[in-house]
Amino acid sequence: MCWHHSVQPLSTFGIMVTTEAQAENVLFGDLGAVKVTLPNGASIILSSTISPGFVIQLEGRLKTYLRGTR
Repeated sequence: MCWHHSVQPLSTFGIMVTTEAQAENVLFGDLGAVKVTLPNGASIILSSTISPGFVIQLEGRLKTYLRGTR
């Protein structure tokens, strides 16, 4: 079963990808976890070879997105 078919919202979501573009797609793509199944307060574990600057930027985007409407 793919994560985006989960019936219940996920409280923890692990991501293991190689690039920033892949992380972006997993989180914010058409079937992205943020849009589909992550509730406010969920934990994201990012195990990847992406830059620290991208992670800082990602944190800001996630906070902004999760505060707004989905």
